[in-house]
Amino acid sequence: MGHISAKRDYLDLQRRLDRMPIGAPAKAEFFSLLEEIFTREECRVAAAIPLRLSPVGRIARCAQMGEQRTQEILDAMVEKGLVIDIPDPSGEIQYFLNPPIVGFFEFTMMRVRDDIDQKKVAHLMWSYIREDPELAFMRMMAEGSTYIGRPVVHEDTLAPEVSSEVLDYERASTLIDRAGAWGESLCHCRHIKLHMDKRCDYPLEHCLCLGDPARHLIKIDHAKKISKERAMEVLVKSRELGMVQMADNVKNKPAFICNCCKCCCEMMESFRTLPQQAKVVTSNYVAVIDDPTCTGCSKCAKACPIEVIDLVAARPTAKAKKRKKRAEVNASLCLGCGVCHRQCKFGALAMKPIGSRVYTPETMMEKMMVQALERGKLQNMIFDDSTKVTHRALSGFLGAI
Repeated sequence: MGHISAKRDYLDLQRRLDRMPIGAPAKAEFFSLLEEIFTREECRVAAAIPLRLSPVGRIARCAQMGEQRTQEILDAMVEKGLVIDIPDPSGEIQYFLNPPIVGFFEFTMMRVRDDIDQKKVAHLMWSYIREDPELAFMRMMAEGSTYIGRPVVHEDTLAPEVSSEVLDYERASTLIDRAGAWGESLCHCRHIKLHMDKRCDYPLEHCLCLGDPARHLIKIDHAKKISKERAMEVLVKSRELGMVQMADNVKNKPAFICNCCKCCCEMMESFRTLPQQAKVVTSNYVAVIDDPTCTGCSKCAKACPIEVIDLVAARPTAKAKKRKKRAEVNASLCLGCGVCHRQCKFGALAMKPIGSRVYTPETMMEKMMVQALERGKLQNMIFDDSTKVTHRALSGFLGAI
């Protein structure tokens, strides 16, 4: 009977997580993950946390648990990266349950730890995200047009006349300069591949967190405190290595800049697997190839992290006298990252503005609300207390609308 009750607790948590804008489709591997990461008591409290920031008293009432014990469990979950604690203007601590991504998936693997079996967790995450025949998690993430991250063009690939028009939120260097706090941690994706015995040649670190999220992750020992100069150094080195720089998809106070490799990154994998999503994920710049200058060397095609540069038949030109092929970019799928530009030694490739800029939310809260609206989950954000009959009824009514 206890086994059945435990399974029910984890099912309640999965359903609670799936109510978030970036949810968690029900799969056997996901339930196994929850059992590895959450204790049963943590599971019970987590499933009761409303979708909006909430004090311990409200969470205890929803969990039908004593406030002191609830507080102890919340404190433990904060240390594990499962929950975020944020003081409100009055100083009272409010709690928010992290989603799987960006959230407790990353926080579980962005440091070496011995309180869980990281190798087992890595294999479960790999199976859940990449080996599911239905690709349920990837497809859920691809819903809507407001993605969790956005590519930031390599600034040194832009011509001076183009660079002068780049907005502040489009410059990774400006995001770092204004952050106020900086942290560096292990890359979640590369750490998983390490446990899969598929370690790549890119640095295992180089995952940058910024501002208040950096302060929080440093406090709970999930990130190493670094200087602004070190963050800039990581940025430059990652560009030189041909890594894609993906920033939090907000204009103000982004939480992270990921330096992604083609071989390990789950976001790059999703763009290759579900290319229709890449149509709305762009730095606002696109790779453009000058046909007469292109020699067809194929270096840009090999470097493209989402494989949207092809080689097509071509005739020789005055500038490329021996060529038989040339490179061609699928502009509708190009991330605008600039990685390919670094490989072209013949001046045939340039990064150009796409024209009308893609919508980028101003703040993290705006991003969450828009994602919820696009995925038909706005009612969950508004009526977020499942213990109240009125909230359940109004949520169902708004959801139907």
